[in-house]
Parts: sequence; C-alpha cells; structure tokens
Amino acid sequence: MNINYKRILNLVVGHSYFKDGFDRFVKLYPTAATEELMRNGKMLFKRLPNGITILYRTLDDEETPLAELEKDQVFTFSIKAENQAGLLSITNLDESAEKAYGAGKIVYFTNHPASASTNQNNPEILSNQIIDSLKGPLFTYQFAINGNPGNVVLIVADEHGNPVSVGKDSDGVPFPLKIILTANSNNLFVQQVDLRSQKTGRYRISILDQDETITLKTEEIYVDGQLEKENILGIVEIKYDSVTNHLYGATEEYKLQFRFNETYWKYFFVNKSRNIDFATDSLVITDSGNVNGGPYQINNFQKVFSSIKITAKTAGPAGNNISMDYSGAAAFPAVLFSGETLSGGATGAKAEGIITIINNDITGYSIKIDAVTFTEGTDFEKGTTSDDTAMKLVNAINGDGTVAVSASLLKHDILVNNLQTVVYGSLQKIPFYEVPKLKIELRKKSDNQVIISNLPNPSHNGIKKLFAGRFESEVYVFI
Repeated sequence: MNINYKRILNLVVGHSYFKDGFDRFVKLYPTAATEELMRNGKMLFKRLPNGITILYRTLDDEETPLAELEKDQVFTFSIKAENQAGLLSITNLDESAEKAYGAGKIVYFTNHPASASTNQNNPEILSNQIIDSLKGPLFTYQFAINGNPGNVVLIVADEHGNPVSVGKDSDGVPFPLKIILTANSNNLFVQQVDLRSQKTGRYRISILDQDETITLKTEEIYVDGQLEKENILGIVEIKYDSVTNHLYGATEEYKLQFRFNETYWKYFFVNKSRNIDFATDSLVITDSGNVNGGPYQINNFQKVFSSIKITAKTAGPAGNNISMDYSGAAAFPAVLFSGETLSGGATGAKAEGIITIINNDITGYSIKIDAVTFTEGTDFEKGTTSDDTAMKLVNAINGDGTVAVSASLLKHDILVNNLQTVVYGSLQKIPFYEVPKLKIELRKKSDNQVIISNLPNPSHNGIKKLFAGRFESEVYVFI
C-alpha cells in the first residue's frame, strides 16, 4: 500500500534586512490545538529551509484526503525567536505610526481566504496587526480613564465584532453583554473576565461612557491559555472557509514578511587632531548613492546642531543671575541651554552661557534672556539650517540694546570628552540592511579634501534614540 501526501500550504518567512530576502531569526510552532487538528486530519507539519509546509495524507489518487475535515479550519502557529533582541534591533514590527509594537504586545499575522494564491512566485502576503496583550481565558482587567468618570460600560467582542459574556454568576447564568463598572476609591475600574467557555483567538475590549456615545478606550487582546505561558513574539493564523473551499484544493502559497528597521543617522564628529579647525574648515557629507545594491538611496546630510555663546556685557558675579528660559507649543524643544542662568562671572570675568539649537524644524518658540524675549517669527526668522537660525538669533540679540548680554556663534556644537564636536544628520531615514552602505564621504568644504571616504554605519544592535518624535542612530567619529 502506497502512502501518499499532498501539500495544503507552503509558508515562507521573509525579511527585507537580508540580501537573499529570507529571515534568519524566527521559527513557527503549531499550537496544541493545531497539532490535534493535524492528527485528526492525518496531516504532517514539516520545516522548510525558509519556512514551513503542511501536508495531508491522500488515497491512492493522490488527491482525496484519507481523513477529510470540515472546510472551516484555522491553523495557528506561535512565532518564536531565540535571539529576539537581535531580531527587534533590525526589524520594524509596527502596524502603523499610530499602532506601534512595544513591551507586552505581540504581532499577529493572518491570511484572507478570498485572496489566496497558488503561485509560488507570487504568494499571498500575510497582513499584520499589533495585539495589545496576550492573555489566558481567565484574567482581571484593571484600568483608569482620563477625567475619572464615575461609571463606564465594558463590552468584550470576538474577532467578528459579536459581544460575548465575560462570565457567569453563581447560578451559572451568563453576565449581560454590557457590564456597567463603577470606579473604586483609587479611580480604577476592575472586572474579572472569564472567557473559558469561548474560543481561543482575538477579542476586543471596548470601554464606553455611561451613555454609550463615546468610546473611551479600546484594547485588542489574544486569548490562549497555552500561549500566554510562553515567551512568544507573535501568532500566525492561516484560515480556510467553506465559502472558498480551498482546504483540499491546489497548494496555497503564503509569505510572512518582516520589514527592515529605518532610522535617521546622526554623526558626531569629534575633533581630536590639530589638522582641522572648525572655525575655518566647514565639513560636508556626500553620499554617492546605491553602490552596493539593495534598498539604499542617495541621502542628504546637513549640520543639525548650532551653538551660540552668550556673554554678560558687564564683568562680575552679578552676571551669574542672568537667566535663560524657553517656551514653545511643540512637544519637543528647539534649543537647549547650558544652564538656567549664566555662570563663571567674577571680578574681572564675565558670566557666560550657551544656547544650542538642536531641532531646526520647530517654529514659533521664544527664548527669554533675563527680562528680554526673542520670539521666532517675530524677532528672528528660522533659517534653512541650524547655523542660519543661530546667526539670525545672534543678530537679534546683539541688535537689542536693552538685553544685558552679547551673542556670538561658536565654532563647535557640543563637547565630547572635552573635545570640540560638530553634529550632522541625515534628512531621510536610512534602512538597516545586511550589506553596509558605502561611499558616505566626509569632506572639507574649503578644498574638497576627503577626510573619510567611507563613514561607518551605525551598529544595527545599537541604541535607537527617540528624538523629536523620530528614531535616530548615533555614530561617534573621531577625526
């Protein structure tokens, strides 16, 4: 008797970070429910070099299943990575700018049965979603709401949007589909949620105001008692339904696609030699473009910091009382100060301070020096670059006869290890890619002399700093 198998599906795991396009980090594991499903259907789970396949045992015609299952089925797999930190450093798992991956969240991938592909060269790309938390079927849900309302309405709905009961009373009667909650003395709402009689899978928790006209909070959860105990990155669900009737049709091709991370690159050029004078030698970064293939494009770089020295007009300790203050509507400041007041003033010595422009995208902010305010857009105009803006602010300060200080441009932006440093940044995000980006040159603008022909790329395992709402990778270069 021949033993024949036919493939139900192939699933490839891709990653745009790698030159060959295939992931190196993750493995997929069938859940206990899926293992039982495959046993009942006389199916096999096999690993492929770049993914997995599922096969079913057939009769001698190599088509008819030996143990035919109903057409509505879900194959569920957990996503695990031995080096999860390494994967996260190079991977963008965000669903969108508003729905970002973070601690406690998991990624969820699924197919759309009506969009199935049988073309190995054009597989269906699984859609991805961020799930806010992974929970067991019995949990306590505790939360607070801004404004501290006294009462709210809690609704739990399944993945199809159908409300479900969150438990039963002592007589076994299901709770209402809408639960009215009252805040405790700490302005917290607490409700035990019991979904042990429901299916594993996705649910949405919605919190509404007492009149049920305003949604105050929503949370996407995945309920699975087994997976909740495991350290998983995410979940894959491959769904089959009776409408499309594809379970035992042609082999379906799927792809789980991870995307590379992208950051803005920021270079700190630390002057440790005497061959370069920042006062006379302006630097420029040039990018020769996509010389290595892959996703790289030509990127523009410019100086992103600029510092101004503020000096009291009169020597003496009284200058140490001259204050510097900032105000602006933006969430991030445009400038940083060396301190709240000038310092170093003494008999025969003038107090000094530093204003450093760190974000030239912001407008409408004000800098107050002692009792005099300088407002961008009124007293000085933001320039194209941070240096332009700094020069205009210097002119505004020096042109005001009432302020007790004078201003001048510094030839460096900051000090690193007490060495003069200038800071340049990319104007576009640059992807993390297995092959380094070459031909990013540092030159002296005066004579076009190449100082460094291939600037180093940031470490892909390094820290990514959130600055002014965008992620940046820093590189310190000693010249």
